[in-house]
Amino acid sequence: PLPHIAGSDAIATVVKVGAGVKSLNEGDWVIPYKPNMGTWRSLAVWKEKDVVKLPTDIVPMEYAAMMREMCVAYRLLEDFGNLKPGDAVVINAATSVVGQCVIQLCAMLKLRAIAVARARKDFDKTEAWLKSLGASEVIVDEGSIARELEKRSLFAKPRLALDAVGGASAVRLAESLQPGCPLITYGDLGARAATFPMSFWTSNALIVRGFSLRQWMQDNKKKVPKMMET
Repeated sequence: PLPHIAGSDAIATVVKVGAGVKSLNEGDWVIPYKPNMGTWRSLAVWKEKDVVKLPTDIVPMEYAAMMREMCVAYRLLEDFGNLKPGDAVVINAATSVVGQCVIQLCAMLKLRAIAVARARKDFDKTEAWLKSLGASEVIVDEGSIARELEKRSLFAKPRLALDAVGGASAVRLAESLQPGCPLITYGDLGARAATFPMSFWTSNALIVRGFSLRQWMQDNKKKVPKMMET
């Protein structure tokens, strides 16, 4: 219905609270739980239950601006693959903000990040940059990632694939996985669905599922504050 205010993502400062509000105070930072709350504006009236408070004492403003991407990266590594130090994680769109966060978290957790990125003229610079963030390997998103990893003598196939592109790129990630390990789709930059060969399902026991941070937050409201602190 019109008039309509677009926007789902935002970080806001509480300027006034109504009677009965218990968890929020003036000056608190919040982000929306629900999509389509009309965030493209300077002022809004929202219900207490539709926002989550950010821990302002430990989150600098520049990090809060990236909160969604950081939390997506954290949840992808925390919730999927049953990872342990030394395991490999392959991710496409590695130059994206989520990709950069995943690579740096992998380095902190002693996981091996295999960064997959589009071909470009200065790919050697992209490779050096991603490795400076902590990537173990950097591969062009074309051909066969599985064969490329074999050439590089990676001692174990990835146990988790993270897809933000879809289409042929997602298929390349899935082909590189250890049998029975998951591919998690959290974005659709390529705007094309992936079509996997039947052998991926029958021979490799491929697991594919989607991830939405907003849905996770709605399903796990009590866990959100702890995630933000982490």
